Amino acid sequence: MKINSVRALIIVGFSIITLTLIGLFLPTILKKDNEIQYASEAKLGIPFELIDSNGNKITEAAFVGSPSVLFFGFTHCPSICPLALHRLSLLIESLGKDQNRLNAYFITLDPERDTWKVLNNYLSSFNNRIIGITGDSKKIKALAKSWGIYSKKVPLDGENYTIDHTSLIFLLKNNGNFLKSIDFEDDFELSLEEIKKLL
Repeated sequence: MKINSVRALIIVGFSIITLTLIGLFLPTILKKDNEIQYASEAKLGIPFELIDSNGNKITEAAFVGSPSVLFFGFTHCPSICPLALHRLSLLIESLGKDQNRLNAYFITLDPERDTWKVLNNYLSSFNNRIIGITGDSKKIKALAKSWGIYSKKVPLDGENYTIDHTSLIFLLKNNGNFLKSIDFEDDFELSLEEIKKLL
């Protein structure tokens, strides 16, 4: 009986350690796989006609002529979006005078609540190079899908909801083609170097 008890404790202990390691490393593994998936794509995105955060029409042509960075999110996002936009603002400001050579776009995944006026007010807290994009829900959904963005509404109390979504920052060359993605949690200096390579 004692031997069986010891074996049971060993098995339970080993299981706990294994599950802990999976919990620690699985997100990183999945994240790397996600990066590889994006890195292997030669072309992302589709033609579109939407509204920017100044109330003007915007199309895919905005991504051509200057390097760009894209981030998909929503203004009711409790933590990831403001953190990512704050990090992106700091990265842009670190470019000094060269920041005028970079365009930045925040594409909402929640166009029902994020009108262009809402986006305009929300983005006033961040670097003014970041322009919001909103518009017809079906067009937004199609655009997000073309960039491989995961997006899912999660109900909260009452009629409220949040959105689980991909939180990568996409780097585009001046011809509008996707180069690579970075994460807002990546090392700051490394992310800055990647953006400088675009300029």
